[in-house]
Order: sequence, then C-alpha cells, then structure tokens
Amino acid sequence: MNIKDANNQLNRRLADVKQFIEGNDVKDIMGVEAVNHFKQSFDNEGFTDKHLVKWTDVKRRNPASKWYGHSGQTGKSSDARKKAKILSGETRELKESISYDRTPIGARITNGTPYASVHQFGQKAKIYGKKEFTMTARPFMGKSLVLKRAIERKIEKRLKDILK
Repeated sequence: MNIKDANNQLNRRLADVKQFIEGNDVKDIMGVEAVNHFKQSFDNEGFTDKHLVKWTDVKRRNPASKWYGHSGQTGKSSDARKKAKILSGETRELKESISYDRTPIGARITNGTPYASVHQFGQKAKIYGKKEFTMTARPFMGKSLVLKRAIERKIEKRLKDILK
C-alpha cells in the first residue's frame, strides 16, 4: 500500500468515526444501555450505582402485615402478590414506561407514568385516593458508575470496529 492509499483509507475511517460520534449511533447506545440498566432495577429489586442497593421490602410480602398479598390493581389478596417483585404490579407499567429520546448532546431517559417520581423519590401518595402516606423511596433511575462503564465499553468497541 502506498502513502496515498493509506492516507485515503485513514481519511475514510476518520470520517466514519466522525459520523458515528456526531450521528445518532452514540445517542442510541447511551439510550438503550440506560433503559436496559434502569429496567434491570426492577429485576434486581434495587438500584445499581457502584453496587446494587436493595430496596426496602414491601408490606404485601410480610405475613404479619394487613397488606399481605394485597393487589393494588384488584384490591384483593392473591398468592402471586405475596411473592411478586417490588414495584412490579400486574401491568408492569412502571418498568415498561422507561424510554429514551435523543437530544442534541445525548439521550434523555424518561418514565411517563404519573407515579414514577412517587416511587423514585419517596413522595406523598394516597391509598385508594383517600388516606395519605409517604411512599418509601425506591430509586430505579439515576447516575450510575456501572451504567457509565457499560456505555463506555460499547462505544469503545464500536470505535475499534470502525478503525479496524
């Protein structure tokens, strides 16, 4: 290979890198990795920043509680609810509503359910719209070193593939 061919090949690869970085591919990697990481919180029953921090257990899984086996959807008790994962209602809406949108500088992760912040931050809620109480905070989204490293690994791999 002569110098001119090597220079042309290098310029093509640099153009591919530029397109990757400035286009939607990097944003999609960020968004997909974040959504998957945050959804994993529901399977892990806790949030992972540097390490997994488990959520406080729920009363519906405590046999001594009057809420044992209680379903917020049906208002009745069931064996399934006694064992169901924390923040995993029958509809799985809270988990499944995590999504991302591309922004000019990256990706914005959102959850469109009206009660996401109540669970995330431990805000006030009402039992069946009546008695007010403060929900225990069970964060499922946020800054995460594990997520940051996963995104970095994906981007690095993609850059290596482009530069081969």
